[in-house]
Amino acid sequence: MKRILHLALVQPKIVWENVEANLEQADKLLDKLSDETELVIFPEAYTTGFSMNPRFLDKLEGKPGLNYFVNKARELQKVIVVGLFVRDNDLLYNRYYWINPDGSTLFYNKRHLFSAAGEDQYFVKGHSRAIVSYEGLKFNLQLCYDLRFPVWSANQYDPLTGQFDYDILVYGANWPEKRKHIYLPLLRARAIENQAIVIWSNRVGHDKQHMLYSGDSRIVQPSGNVEITLKSHQHKVMEYALDFSQIYKARREMPVSRDWDRYHLML
Repeated sequence: MKRILHLALVQPKIVWENVEANLEQADKLLDKLSDETELVIFPEAYTTGFSMNPRFLDKLEGKPGLNYFVNKARELQKVIVVGLFVRDNDLLYNRYYWINPDGSTLFYNKRHLFSAAGEDQYFVKGHSRAIVSYEGLKFNLQLCYDLRFPVWSANQYDPLTGQFDYDILVYGANWPEKRKHIYLPLLRARAIENQAIVIWSNRVGHDKQHMLYSGDSRIVQPSGNVEITLKSHQHKVMEYALDFSQIYKARREMPVSRDWDRYHLML
């Protein structure tokens, strides 16, 4: 069984409300990738930044950037995971796309909208999780503020089949540095409590709200150990060969899943 996943973590300096500039930047970042890389992970709201500017959002039409990333996935023959603001049936969504090498897409609509910034005033929240199967692994896609809500990310185990809901929890984020003391411990907690690998892709730089982002993009193993991290404030794409056998080792050596509470979410 394959146990190495070649992935790339993108930690970009997003250009505020400028789709074209961010796509030009994506070209430069993607051109650096080796043929070996299979999966590329971008942060939340990559083409726009986390803008709650009503004048900008009112003008936002369609799914800006999606066609570009679909074509890139086909051209490079890689999976691309990227966060985009989109208008769908005249409703705005903060959406995380999983784009396959054949150009087919799946997506997750952000469940927990950041009301402190007014996100809930403009966007429609999602009502279902998005768990994607790839190379024998199951990926749970989530966005930024979702990290604060452990029930939403809670893994479940079926003792009859021996199956878990997912193996890898992916967060795309636009989470500022001044609250890194919150996201850093929560990333470790989500990995430990769910016996899953956690992947975090966050932006860097300043936005027009004078927020500073340090990125701190990383991979956390089910043990809570940080496998790899990008340097803070570094605009970079990093390739990494992830040994996901650690998931199975953690579950085998400490089978806490047998004792997890079982429940159904009331959405």
